[in-house]
Amino acid sequence: MKNFFSNRFYENTFPAFLLLMIIPFFVLFIFNHPSADDWGMAENTVIKGFADTQIHYYKNWTGKYFSNAVMSYNPLYFNSITGYKIVTFLLMVLFCVTLYSLFSRLTSAIISKKEKILFTLSFIFLYLYAMPSLSQSFYWLTASVVYQAGIILIMLFGIIYSKITDPEDVSSKKLLTFTGAVIIASIAGCSEMSMVSGVLMMSVLILYEIITKKKLNGRLILFAVVCAAGSFILITAPGNKVRGSLYPDSHKLIPSLITTAKTFSDYLISWILVSPLLFVTVLLIPVFVKIINTKRSGLKGPAFDPKFVGITSLVILFVLFFTPVWSLGRSPFSRTVNIIYFMFLAAWFYNVFVLCVYIYDRKESFRIKFEKVPGYVYIISLIIICLFLLKKNNVKNVYADLLLGNASKYNIELNERYEMIKKSSSDSLVVTEVEMQPRTIFFTDITSDPELEFNKMYAHYFNKKSIAVFKKDTLKSEE
Repeated sequence: MKNFFSNRFYENTFPAFLLLMIIPFFVLFIFNHPSADDWGMAENTVIKGFADTQIHYYKNWTGKYFSNAVMSYNPLYFNSITGYKIVTFLLMVLFCVTLYSLFSRLTSAIISKKEKILFTLSFIFLYLYAMPSLSQSFYWLTASVVYQAGIILIMLFGIIYSKITDPEDVSSKKLLTFTGAVIIASIAGCSEMSMVSGVLMMSVLILYEIITKKKLNGRLILFAVVCAAGSFILITAPGNKVRGSLYPDSHKLIPSLITTAKTFSDYLISWILVSPLLFVTVLLIPVFVKIINTKRSGLKGPAFDPKFVGITSLVILFVLFFTPVWSLGRSPFSRTVNIIYFMFLAAWFYNVFVLCVYIYDRKESFRIKFEKVPGYVYIISLIIICLFLLKKNNVKNVYADLLLGNASKYNIELNERYEMIKKSSSDSLVVTEVEMQPRTIFFTDITSDPELEFNKMYAHYFNKKSIAVFKKDTLKSEE
């Protein structure tokens, strides 16, 4: 197949297909609304003030110092639900831009801008297609700040660290080091999952430095110290014990290992075999081979050893699954697995790249015959990817919620509720439950108990004494 990179399919059809799959996820933000902790963090800050709110949560619920601080000043603090929609939208945009920037930084001028965009779109498509909980990803601001922001910060650190270690980069190393340290501290304070991801990242970097250079540089030691300090602050928070008391089966080693192994294997099979991952990978191999062709001499050492990379990846993913299982004593929440799935995709594509390097160095035929791969192989792969859209997945759900009007009805329903609450002269209100609950953006609603924390903060936002939900099921039972 001559000049595959200029092929119309590769240049236009595949990217257009990916955009068609991704754009609806951005459209959904028009209909997005706050829920649960979104109200709590903002209203507690209004009531207690910023400093006291941080102390309150640190002592009574969680040590996530960075995400707690950010969520205290979320748009609801400024009485803006429109701002909430905008901020959640911008976080997803930032996620996409940062992913592109990281890949662009790592590949430099080796591949074209179109190829960088193609890889970025492919990664985003796969992430959105199979992430375990879409509604608790970018659309619920609390989860977005706790988990997705952690991923963004990890990618930003990757960009910063690559600039620090690049002798040809002219940026100020002191400024980059300071920025990197701030990012590391923020990663540790986002969530337990981000913290563990940061610790694993630093461990891999330290191990690589020791293996290749037999010593550690001062900057890496500084980053490790900052990571350890941030992790210590999060882990030792008194609030962790309070929250941990809700999970009596936690911190049991053998059951946790068994649950982790089962959960890990189930998700691994699902992500590899029950998603379009393999076929998207086939379409991206030309990008990897072009990188290898251009930068072949520099692809040496343990970072390009298939065994080392493969084992390291499996250990990292196992630890990431083990962390929430150990804390909960059960399978992890889907919103937690979202961050693991991102790490899996990153590990998957890096392992595929390393495997391509390995084969390329040992098989002369792989270098010569690749250009002769028939174009229909890529067309068939795209057709199979389309067939995967017929099964249960987030892309299908997003299109359904948009085209069937579910998201719009949900938006109208909540806007009408807000308007009714604002116009009511009563201090204590009972509202009907949300009838339309689109699976893509709906997480949870207030309850029938006005004394619950979320109900109280919801009522405070609207300057009411109490607000509760009157469920229609209750009405039917009374009749």
